[in-house]
Amino acid sequence: MAISSQSALTMTTHPMARSNGDHEKSYQRLAQQQQTRDEQYEILTSAAILDRMQKMVSNFPNFVTLTTTQEWFGLPRAVRSYQIMLITNVPIMTGKDTDCPFDKNYKEHGKGCNNYVLIIQDKEAHPEDPDLKLAGDSDPDHYIKIEDYFFQTQAGGRSGWKYVPDVFLSGAVHGNERVGPTSLLEMSELLVEAAHCESMPRMRLKPTDDGNTTDDASGKMWEQELANARACRRDLADNRGVPSPYRQWLARLVSTRRTVVIPTANALGYSQDVREEAGIDPNRDFPFDVSPSDSDDCMQTIAGRSINELFRSHLFPIGLTFHGGMEVIAYEWGAPTYLNKDAPDAAAQDAIASAYSRYANGFRGHVPYDYGTMNDKVYYVRGGMEDWAFAGSWDPERVVECTPRTFGGYPRDKTRYNNSTLRAFNMLIETSSPKAPDRSELGTRTDPLVSSDGGNNGHIARNLRLALVAMDVVEPYVSIRGVEGLEFDDDLIPQVNIRRYNGISDYVENSKIIYVPSSGIGKSDGSIKVSWTVGGAFNIDDTELVVGLREFLPSNLADVEDGVYPSATTLNVINSNKFHVVRPSITVGRTRWHVDGPYPTTSSNDSDSFSTFPTFEATVDTSNYLPTSTLVVFARAKVDKDWLQQFKDVAPTGLGPTSHIVNARRNPSYLALNAGKVIRGKVDDWWYANPITIFIGSDNQGTEAEVKLLHEAESNEAPRSVDGNRIKAIHINSRFSNLSGVMEAVSGGAAEAVTGPASATASSLYSLGILLILINLFALAILVRRRRQKRYVERITSDDKEFEVSVGPYHDDPAEDTDRRLI
Repeated sequence: MAISSQSALTMTTHPMARSNGDHEKSYQRLAQQQQTRDEQYEILTSAAILDRMQKMVSNFPNFVTLTTTQEWFGLPRAVRSYQIMLITNVPIMTGKDTDCPFDKNYKEHGKGCNNYVLIIQDKEAHPEDPDLKLAGDSDPDHYIKIEDYFFQTQAGGRSGWKYVPDVFLSGAVHGNERVGPTSLLEMSELLVEAAHCESMPRMRLKPTDDGNTTDDASGKMWEQELANARACRRDLADNRGVPSPYRQWLARLVSTRRTVVIPTANALGYSQDVREEAGIDPNRDFPFDVSPSDSDDCMQTIAGRSINELFRSHLFPIGLTFHGGMEVIAYEWGAPTYLNKDAPDAAAQDAIASAYSRYANGFRGHVPYDYGTMNDKVYYVRGGMEDWAFAGSWDPERVVECTPRTFGGYPRDKTRYNNSTLRAFNMLIETSSPKAPDRSELGTRTDPLVSSDGGNNGHIARNLRLALVAMDVVEPYVSIRGVEGLEFDDDLIPQVNIRRYNGISDYVENSKIIYVPSSGIGKSDGSIKVSWTVGGAFNIDDTELVVGLREFLPSNLADVEDGVYPSATTLNVINSNKFHVVRPSITVGRTRWHVDGPYPTTSSNDSDSFSTFPTFEATVDTSNYLPTSTLVVFARAKVDKDWLQQFKDVAPTGLGPTSHIVNARRNPSYLALNAGKVIRGKVDDWWYANPITIFIGSDNQGTEAEVKLLHEAESNEAPRSVDGNRIKAIHINSRFSNLSGVMEAVSGGAAEAVTGPASATASSLYSLGILLILINLFALAILVRRRRQKRYVERITSDDKEFEVSVGPYHDDPAEDTDRRLI
C-alpha cells in the first residue's frame, strides 16, 4: 500500500514533542493514520474511473475489453440539450466545453460524454465464435469479431462462448448517486487480478522430461511464471485478504461468465454530479408500463439507449443497477399496474435478494439491507429500467415502441424485442441514504471478501461483494475439489477450456490427472475418496458422481458444432452401462448463499480452505478395475427446485416461471436465443463439473517403484496425499511441480482383461499410450499451431487494413495480445 514519504510525515509531527520516544510514537501514529486512509475506498471521479479502466486493459488484455456505446452501437455522445423551436419542432442537441473534458477522445470527436463499457471475459477459454454478431444489426462497424481461427475453424471445435452466461452491472443511472461506479470498478480490478494470478503458470510453457519447454521462445519462462504465480498468490492472501479458495472463486467468475459493466451509464450526469441526463431522468426512460400516447417520452437519453443496446446485443439472466437515497434491495414489481402484486419467480428473487443482503452485511451505524418489491420498499414508477429488463419480452401489453425526438430520433424497431431478450433479474440497489456518503463510511480494502460487520466494511466494500454474488448465482456449477485427501491447488484454470477439442489432443491434457496406487484386483480395500462442491445456487436437491473408463468417452466432451456441455454423445455414454453412479452418504445440501449457510461441511476445514462452501464426499470402488486403468470422474447436481413455487398474489397469473434463471435450472425444454447467445435448459436437470482423470497404478508396483514415485513427488514438491510412507494420491499434471519421472512409474506393469463395474473388459494401456504420445507431441503441435496462426493473421490483416482482427494463441501472453477494441 502507498504511504506518504517519511519526510512528509515527519514534517507533520508536532514540533514541541518532548522526547525522541514521543516523536517516534507520534510518527508511528501518523503513519498508521495515513496507511488507514490509503486503504480506505474513496468515491472516484469520471476521470479516475476512465484512467483505471484503461490501465486494466493494458495490464490484463486477456480478460478485459473497454469500449463505448458510441463506438459499439454508433450512438451520439451525451450532451446538454437546448431546445430551439424550429418549424419542425425538433430540439437541437448541443454541448458545452465542460461536458466530460477529461476524455482523451473529446477534442477529436467533438463535445459530449462517451458512455464507457468494460467487459470482463476469459477471451482464451471462450473466444467469440467467428460467425456471431453481437450488436444485433447489419452494420459491420457495430459488432465484435474476435477469432481464434485454428481452434474454431480448422479443428472444427467451438468454444462454447454462446453458452457463457452474461451478467449486467450498471453503476449510475442517476449521476448524483455515487456509490455504484466505484464499487464496480474496485470489484472489476479485484476480479481480473485474481484471474491473472490463477492463470499462471501456463501449461504450454511447462518443461518436458528432457528439461526443455514446449515454447521455444524462452526456456526460462516457466520458472519465471512459476515464481510470479507464487508471489502474486502470497500477495493476494497476505496483503489483499484474498486467500486461496477466494482467489479460485474470483478466477472462476471471470472464466465462466461474461460480465458487462457500464460504470457510469449516465456519463453526463455523473461527470456533473447531477441526477438527470440533460434534464431527463434515465430511469423513467424505458418502454414499460408507459401509455402508447407517451411514446415520445422514452429512449430520450443516451443512458437509456446505451442500456437498451446492451440488452439487445446480449442475453442477460441477471443484473444490478446501483442507486442511492436509501438502503434497500428491491425487485419486481415496481410498475403501478402491478401495485400490491408479486411477480412470477418472486421466490427466486426473494432468495437472491436475501443473499445479497447477508453477504453485503451491515456495518457501524448501518444494518444489513432490507429487501422486497420496489412497490413496497421504494415507490412505483412508469418507464422503470428494472421492470423493463425483467418483463419486456413476455409482457408485451406493457411495452410500447418509442419514438423520441432527441438526438435526431431513435429507430422504433430498437424497442421491439423477441421472446428471449428481456427476462432478467435486474435488481435495484439503493446503496446509501446520502447519495455521496463520507469517505469514512465507504470501508477499506482490508479483507474485501469477508462479510464483516466491523470497521472494514462500508458502502463500497459491501456493494463490491454484493455484485460478486450476482455473478456467482447467474448459473449453477459443480467442482471436484480433491481425491484421497489431496485438495487441488487450483480449481478452474483461466485461459484453459478442457471441454474443447482442439484438433490435436482431447480433454485429458488439461483435466486434472491424479495418480493413485493399485489395490490389486479383487481386494476389498480398493477405493478412492472424491470430494466436490456446488455453487451458483441455493438448495442442492441431489448430487452424485458418475465414473467410467476414459476410452468410452468421445474426444470432445462438448458438442463440436454447438459448444454445449456435456454434448449429447457424452451424455449418452455417461448415462449408459459403461459408466456407473456413485452416491455420497449425503445427497442434499445447501450452498454458501442459503439463509441457513452451507451444508454439508467437513470437520477439517480451516481458515484457508473452503469452509464457506459445502463439501460432498463419496468413495469410488476400484477393486474390479484393471491396474493401469484410466478412469474419468464427473460430479453432478440438481438445484433450486423450490424456485418453481409461486407466491400467492402473482400477476400476471397462470404463466409459471418467466425468467432465464429459473427456467435454465428446472425447465429441460427451455431455449432462449438472442444475438448469438443461448440459454438452454438441462436435459435431465443435472449440472456437470469438469471431470478429473484418475490413473490407477500397476499391480506389480513393489517397494522400489513406489519409493521412486514418492521420491519424485517429494523432490518436485508435487501436490500429494500420503498415509505414513504410502502414497494415496499425486496430482501428476499440477502446474506447481515437474514430475519428470512419474509417468514411467505410473505405466509400469502388465495389464490384463478384467470385468469392471461398467461390465466392460477394460485394458487401459491403449488410453495411457495415447496420453504419453500426446504429451510428447504437445510441444510440436503448439509450435505448428502458432505458426499457422501467425500466417493467418498476416494474411487477413494484409487483405483488410481497415478492420483489425486480433488472433491469439490458445494460451496467449498478455504482453502479446493486441488491443481488442469493439469496433
